[in-house]
Amino acid sequence: MSGFFLQSSHMPCAECGASVAVAERDAHTCDPGRVLEYRMFQLRGEVSGFEEGLRGYLASPHGRFAQWLAERQRRERGG
Repeated sequence: MSGFFLQSSHMPCAECGASVAVAERDAHTCDPGRVLEYRMFQLRGEVSGFEEGLRGYLASPHGRFAQWLAERQRRERGG
């Protein structure tokens, strides 16, 4: 059964996810913007969970008080 699978000529870069020719893997240089996008993609579940957690906190009594206090302090500073 393993004869069915062909060796791919391209593999994804572990750092940026770009498709890189196996023969050129050692010469590959990651684009910093692509690395950031790839890492954000990998963390999408954690980012989503953080947003949901923040929404829940801000809807709680502690969160509403923190918002009120922050707004009060901002006004006192003239912001």
